[in-house]
Formats: sequence, C-alpha cells, structure tokens
Amino acid sequence: MNLMESLIWYRARVFPVLAAALLSGPAVLPGSARGQAIALDQQVWNAEVIRPRGQPVVPLFDGWFPNQDGSRTLCYGYFNLNTEQSFDIPVGERNHLDRNALPALLPTHFEPLPPRYRRRFCVFTVTVPAGFGVDETVVWTLSSNGQTLSVPGHIRPAYILDEPRSDGRGDIAPLIRLDPDGDGVRGRNGIHSRQPLQVAVAEPLQLRAWIEHPDPRVWVGWSKHSGPGEVLFNMAESEVATGSEPATVIARFDQPGDYVIRLQTIDSVAAFEFFCCHSNAYFHVTVTD
Repeated sequence: MNLMESLIWYRARVFPVLAAALLSGPAVLPGSARGQAIALDQQVWNAEVIRPRGQPVVPLFDGWFPNQDGSRTLCYGYFNLNTEQSFDIPVGERNHLDRNALPALLPTHFEPLPPRYRRRFCVFTVTVPAGFGVDETVVWTLSSNGQTLSVPGHIRPAYILDEPRSDGRGDIAPLIRLDPDGDGVRGRNGIHSRQPLQVAVAEPLQLRAWIEHPDPRVWVGWSKHSGPGEVLFNMAESEVATGSEPATVIARFDQPGDYVIRLQTIDSVAAFEFFCCHSNAYFHVTVTD
C-alpha cells in the first residue's frame, strides 16, 4: 500500500472510528499537560494527527456479541496515534474499567501504530450478565501524554458483531490450539495457556499455536499484552500455513515478573476492517532471574 492509498484508507476507515469513539461517551478530559498538548477534540481530523510521539492512545469500543448462556461479550481495542512512542500504563487510575467487579484482562502495554494505519482490534473482552440493560455501559479509561480518554461499551443493536463467523462474508475465525491434542477455541474471547510458562531473563522462549482455517495461510501477530519489562520477538507478525505445523515465535524478556503475550490471527490483515473474524490467544509467562 503506497502513501496515497494509506491516506485514503485512513480517511475512509480510521477517521469514522476515532470520531465515533470520541463522540460516543465521556471523550476527552484535559490532563495536567494541556498546555503542552492539544486535546483531541480540538485537533483537525486528518492524517496529521498521526505523529512520531506526543499523541495519546485512544481506547475504542469495537462492538459486542451474544453468548449461548444469555450473557454478552463486549470488545475493546485501541489506537495509538504515535508511530514511534509506546506506553506502559499499569491497571489503576490511568487504566481502568468503571465496573471493577467484571473480570477483564486489561492490556497495560500499548504499541506504536502498526503499518498501513492499522489499529489494534479487540485486544480484550468483558462479559456482562444476561440482565445487562441496553442503556448500561462499561467504560474503559486510559490516560497517556497528559490526556485522559474514555469509551463506553454497551449492547446497543447497531454494534452487534459477527462471532465467530460471518455468513454474509463467508468467513470464520481461525481455530487456535495451544496443544496439538488440546481443545481449540475460535474468536475474540480467546484461549489461555493452562499453566504459566517459565523462562529466565534474556533466555529464548518458544511460543507455539496450532491454527486451523479453511484458507491455507493466515496472518499471525504477537504482542506484549502486559508485564513489567520489554519483550523482543524474532518475528512479531507473519503469514503462516494452517494445519498440522504450529505457528511459532521466539520471545526474550529483559526483566523478571509476570507477563501476558497476546496472539491474534485472522485470514488476512485487510479483514480486520470488516470486524470479522479473528481469534485471540493469551500466553501467561513467569520470568525469573
């Protein structure tokens, strides 16, 4: 994709999403650095809001889908408006949900803008009970670079997602197994490693996932979801063959502690903009000295 195509894609796809996120709920609350940064609601919406650094991370609500037991699952992603600056924001005052009783694996690491003006789609989910009302919300708040942004998740009909398949597009989310003989999971709720993996600082850790899909190849991306230090991957994203051979990556950690590594897979990167159909996996890792 060349620069002109990227700008066209940005204006057609990214601008409406960001604008909706800012207009749909408690949007921009000026932070202490207002004198140094222009709040998003005061910026002109074009590709110039994408900068190497100094911009905030925008929390986004992707939509929701129903579950067989009557509960619903809300999906959240984010858009880092910086091409070089990443953020580590611990869960707390600067990174939280307004309903602490609902379990959620909040991300604490926010990577720079990926290539081709892609954002991060549905990096975590929140499941609400069957009695959750159409006017109720679950608000995710993030503070970065002096700006505090919030987005409400809800179950309004216009935001319903196809999950884990789209009959209209003839697409289905890849099935992920973390063991060749284990159970497989499709979709955004994802699959978690049963036990934390163990590795020492700076030592290589191989992560593996067996992926099934009607297509012969799918896109796979690996990211640090949370953890105290830096994680280096030998290949953060690639296209891999589906079938009997696993998708693999080598990860190295520079500090001890507990980490979560997120895998996302979809038939092609371009399919993300249709909000169907990708799958998540979460590897829990304990790093020792």
